[in-house]
Amino acid sequence: MAGLFGGGKRGPTQAEKDAQAAQARSEERATAQERTEMQGAQARRRLRRTGGMRLLFSPARQEGAGDIPRATKLGGGQ
Repeated sequence: MAGLFGGGKRGPTQAEKDAQAAQARSEERATAQERTEMQGAQARRRLRRTGGMRLLFSPARQEGAGDIPRATKLGGGQ
């Protein structure tokens, strides 16, 4: 009769286990998404900071714009 009046303590049910596992996965996903967003923001800051220097010393710029023929005025001669 002890089991009839709560004498035996049982572990968590399968639904409770599933809920805990789902919550843990959700927290892990949120942490991973936050980490990805932070890395993206850092990358954008880094590009903004070094973008000008990168363009300044790039091989394309060192070749010079003199290699590109200039357009003439409309209706003008050569």
